[in-house]
Amino acid sequence: MVNAKVKTRLEKQKVLKKTRASSIATLGRAGAYIRGIAKKSIKISPQPAPPGKPPRSRKGQLKRAILFAVEKAPGRVVIGPTATDVGRIGHTHEFGGTEPPKKRKARKANWKLVVGGHGPIRKGAKGPEVAKLNTQAQVDRAKRIAESLPPSQGGPVSKKARKYPPRPFMGPALEVSKARLPKFWANSVRGG
Repeated sequence: MVNAKVKTRLEKQKVLKKTRASSIATLGRAGAYIRGIAKKSIKISPQPAPPGKPPRSRKGQLKRAILFAVEKAPGRVVIGPTATDVGRIGHTHEFGGTEPPKKRKARKANWKLVVGGHGPIRKGAKGPEVAKLNTQAQVDRAKRIAESLPPSQGGPVSKKARKYPPRPFMGPALEVSKARLPKFWANSVRGG
């Protein structure tokens, strides 16, 4: 029989420091994983997604806007579309709601839609054709044409709000990843 005495020393600060450092690194990996799932759920298509399904992006802008950042002080990761890239539309898609009218670049039309003035007389391939308006019938026609033109050709800017049903993509990405998240922290704190 052998007797042995063992003396242990707990270096609490060193353990806490290693735990915090590994937790920050693990949060980054978890954030990247959840972001990847959210990005894959958004398909690029000109057609809107059915309500309740992840949104579709016409040119992929919403997909590219999904980022993540680790906040070290509170020890958390924030994941989602950036407002600087896509505004509030990411939030509106996730929970549903109303978006204000789009700000469109409008070409200021300097037409005089009165008899003796000038205005559009027909839509051309490169924009409206403008001529002198000699009769009230020509003025009325010019007004109808002006109303049908897009804002970039001097037509009216739409002021209609747009309603969106919920098309969540961040919540489902978190749900899909929940089972795998604990594995990111397994054996993340190592001695040394």
